[in-house]
Amino acid sequence: MDAFPKCSVCHQQFTLKGPDPYLLPCLHAVCEICVTSAAGGVIQCSTCQRQVNLTDTSLQKDAVRQKEIFHLTAKHRPTELLCTHEDDGNQAVCWCQECEELLCEYCQNMHNSFKATRRHVVETIVDAAPGSIHTKPICKLHIPYPLEYFDKNCNILICATCRLGDHAEHDVGDVGEAADAAKGRIEQHEKNVTAHHTAHKAYVKNISKVQNDIEKTSSALKEDIHQTFHSLRTQLDQREEELISELENQTRQELSDLHTEQVTSEGEGERCKWTSDYIKTVLRYASNSDFLTLEGSIQDRTKTHLGSLPPERHRTPAAKFNTRGLDKLKSDISAFGSIYGHGSASDKHTHTGYLTDKDTHLTDTKNAHKQSKSPEAVNESTPLTEFDAGSKTYSLVTGPGTTLTLLCPQLQLDAARANTDMCHVTTDGELVNSPPAKQHRDSSRLRKYRGARASTCIPLPPSPSTVIPAPHTPQYWETHSRVGVVSGGLGWVVLEVGVVGESQVDSGWYVYLQQSSWCVCVGSCDTHLGSLCTRVCQQGKKGKCYSNTMSNTRGTLDTLHYGVVLDVGRGRLAFIDLDREVVLAKVDVELRESLLPVFGAGWPGLYTVNMKVISGADITMTDTKKALIRDALN
Repeated sequence: MDAFPKCSVCHQQFTLKGPDPYLLPCLHAVCEICVTSAAGGVIQCSTCQRQVNLTDTSLQKDAVRQKEIFHLTAKHRPTELLCTHEDDGNQAVCWCQECEELLCEYCQNMHNSFKATRRHVVETIVDAAPGSIHTKPICKLHIPYPLEYFDKNCNILICATCRLGDHAEHDVGDVGEAADAAKGRIEQHEKNVTAHHTAHKAYVKNISKVQNDIEKTSSALKEDIHQTFHSLRTQLDQREEELISELENQTRQELSDLHTEQVTSEGEGERCKWTSDYIKTVLRYASNSDFLTLEGSIQDRTKTHLGSLPPERHRTPAAKFNTRGLDKLKSDISAFGSIYGHGSASDKHTHTGYLTDKDTHLTDTKNAHKQSKSPEAVNESTPLTEFDAGSKTYSLVTGPGTTLTLLCPQLQLDAARANTDMCHVTTDGELVNSPPAKQHRDSSRLRKYRGARASTCIPLPPSPSTVIPAPHTPQYWETHSRVGVVSGGLGWVVLEVGVVGESQVDSGWYVYLQQSSWCVCVGSCDTHLGSLCTRVCQQGKKGKCYSNTMSNTRGTLDTLHYGVVLDVGRGRLAFIDLDREVVLAKVDVELRESLLPVFGAGWPGLYTVNMKVISGADITMTDTKKALIRDALN
C-alpha cells in the first residue's frame, strides 16, 4: 500500500478531511495544526533539521500534496470520497472535469440523462491518473473568471479582466505555455538533483568499499605485524639459546680445567706430605752418618717439590655477558615499524609531491629558521613571522630532498571596519550582505567598499640581498558562502574574495574595479544569461568567465567554496574553485605594498550572501586540496 505523506513536525499522516498541508522552504510538509501552534513562531523540520521563522516566512498550502492525498484516498480509501453534487452522503464513483464535481452512482445516471451534460467526459475515480482530478483556479478579484494568463513581470496568474486592467502594460502569456516552460525547468531541476543524488550514492558506495578495503588491509597488516614480530621473537629466542649454549660449553671447559688442576695439586700435596713425614722421621731417628748420607737425596726431592709451587690464589671466573649496543637495540625496537595512511606524515618520504601535516604551530621562529637550513630544504629559506594562535603549517615536498612550508594563518573578519550601510559581521564571524539592526558610521569604517577586510594585513618580505635569497612562505585560506537568489539581475556582483593593496581597500564599491587588486568574483553574466558565473579579476581587468557557477533563477540556493594561495616572497597569487576542483588562475605580480585579504558581498535586494572565512586549524586539508595548492604554486 502506498504510504500517505506525513507532517515533518508531528509525524501524523495527512488525510483528505484532516488539517491542510503547508509547504516549508525545504520542500517538506507541515500540517496546519503545527503551523498555528508553533512555539515562538519557529518550526523545525525533523527531516532535515532546518528551522523556519514564521514571522519572516509566509507558508503556502501544499497543493501538490493535497492532490497526492486525494489520489491516494481514491486508490486506497474510496469510501471517504463523497458526492459533491447533491451532498447526499453517497460514495462518489466518478469525476466530471467540466462540472468540477464528484458524482455518486445516482448523480452520474442523472448527469448522463441531461442533454446539457450527457456529452461531458466523466472519469471513474478508481481509474483516474494522478493529477487528472483538479479544479480550474478562479481569480479572487474577478469571480468567476478563471486564471488563464501568466504575468511574467509580476510572476503571478491573472484572469482576462486583470489583463485588461492593472496588468495591461505587462508581459503576459498563456498559462499553458508558461506552465510548460516551468515544467521543463522543474524537470531539469529534477535531473540535476537526481544526478547529484546518484553522485552521492556512488560516493557512499565508494566509502563502503573503502571501509571494506580498510578492514581487509587492517587484517592483513595485523597478520604482517604478528609475523614480523614473531620472526623477531624467534630470532631473539635463537640468539638466547646460542648464548646460553656458549656459556654452558665455556663453563664446562673451565670446570674441567679446574678439576684437572685440582687433581694434580692434590697429588702433589700428597707427595709433599710423604716427603715431609719422611724428613721428620729422619730428624727423629737418624745418626750423624745418616744425615750426611741422606742430605743429597732429601735436597733433590725438596727441589722437585718446590719447582711446582701452586699460585697463591686461583683466578676468579672470567665469563661476562656483554650487553654493548643494548640501548641502541632497544631504541631501534621502540622506533621499529610505523603505520601510515594515505597522505599521512609517515608517508612523506615515499609519496613525494604531497603536503604533509607537521602537527605544529608557528610559535618558535628560531626552530623554524633552523629547519629552513636543514639539508632537506637547503634551497628554501623560510624564516617565519609570528601569527595568531590557531595558525597551522604543512610541509610541501617539492622534489627529492627539498620541502616548502605552507602556512594557513588564522584570519578574522574585522567587524569594526565593515561597511554597515551594506553589510555586517555576525557574532559567529559570518559576513552577511544586510545592514545591522544598529548601524555604526564612525570614521574608521569602510564607506565605499561593500564588504569587510581582514583584521590584519599581510606585509611584504624584506628586500633580498645578493647573498641570501628572498624568503617566501606561501599562505592559504578559503571561504564558504551560502548564496540565495532573491530577484536576480544583469551585471550585478554577488560576492568577491581576494586581496588588495592596503591603501586601495576603500577606493571603490568593489575590489575587481580597483588598482592593485586581485580577486575571484561571482556575478550575473551578460553572456551566459540566467547563470551566475565566476571570473578572476586582476587590477581592474576581468579574466576568463567560468559559466554555470549556479542558476540566477529566483529562489535558487547554493553554497560556493573558493581558496586563495598567496606567496608574497615570489609574487605568486592563485585562486582555486574548490567545487570544480580547478585552479582558476595563477598570477605573478610585482607587489609594492602590504596586502589586505578582502571579502565583498553584493546588493542585498538581489541576492543573500552569508560568507564564512575558513583559516588556520579550521581548514580541512584533503588530498585533492593538497594537489590543487601544489599546482597553484608551480
